[in-house]
Amino acid sequence: MSMLQILKGVLSGRNEFASGGLLLMIIGGASVWLRAVPESLWHWIVSQTTMMITVKDGDAAFVWVKEWFLEQEFLRRIRRLDLDTTLRNERIAMIPAPGKHWFWYGGRPFEVWFSRTENTHERSGRRVESLTFRTLGRKRFFLQQFVDDVVKCHLKRQGVQSYLYTYNDG
Repeated sequence: MSMLQILKGVLSGRNEFASGGLLLMIIGGASVWLRAVPESLWHWIVSQTTMMITVKDGDAAFVWVKEWFLEQEFLRRIRRLDLDTTLRNERIAMIPAPGKHWFWYGGRPFEVWFSRTENTHERSGRRVESLTFRTLGRKRFFLQQFVDDVVKCHLKRQGVQSYLYTYNDG
């Protein structure tokens, strides 16, 4: 006897408990599967219509992006802020705090996630930070303009600087 014949016998037989339970299980499984379809479809559409760029704290560009934030008008409207004294040589600077922030740049909406995680696996307990920017469109030209503006801001702030090197014998 095949599995299909057994299934037909259970569903058409007089055991209403078995046939009802099996039908309920099939409907429940299908509804759980169908519930995930809209979310998967939404994530696919977002991934196909947006571009992302990520800057991690180990990269010099991470500090450059923080410097760029300080010169932007939209920084005045951000409500969740961190204090940072490393950017302006011991003067307090307010930069976006961890979380999601929105701003307009070049006529496009940008979404930025600032994430901070504590690395508890290492003895040093170093925290890891990253900035992830997302914008509409598929042309890399707009992201390149954004990156060029960040670099231009950094070069402007860098200006002419003197360096003093000291020799340490021991």
